[in-house]
Amino acid sequence: MLVRRNTAGYLPSIFDAFFNEANNLENSTIFTKPEFNVFETEKDFVIEGAVPGMEKKDFKIEINDNLLEISSEKEAKEERKEQKFFYKGFCYGSFKKSYSLPENINKEKINAGYENGILTITIPKDEQAKVLKQIKVG
Repeated sequence: MLVRRNTAGYLPSIFDAFFNEANNLENSTIFTKPEFNVFETEKDFVIEGAVPGMEKKDFKIEINDNLLEISSEKEAKEERKEQKFFYKGFCYGSFKKSYSLPENINKEKINAGYENGILTITIPKDEQAKVLKQIKVG
């Protein structure tokens, strides 16, 4: 017996998504780029990124002019050929994020840490740059 489904007008079922992904695993790479939080405290600017499964040596953090660049490239582990995956959620690839830095920072004291899958970059504010020159209109 052939059962037809009217798929117009509704979302695909979870089973459709599962089996479509499972059928395409060998020909595709699933990698989501990490998301970052950027916030300011009284003394610092802080960038935090959720990048689980990495090691400290996998990250490259550089400053070019007033641009902070965060990048990483990690190779996936070699698959065992005797395994047939139904769903493959672990995947690694490369990413690159860039952030414009404000003028009032101390580039020499920027530091980074990686713990429990979170990359944290702390950018201290420069105390001397906080002094603003006021200009009177004459």
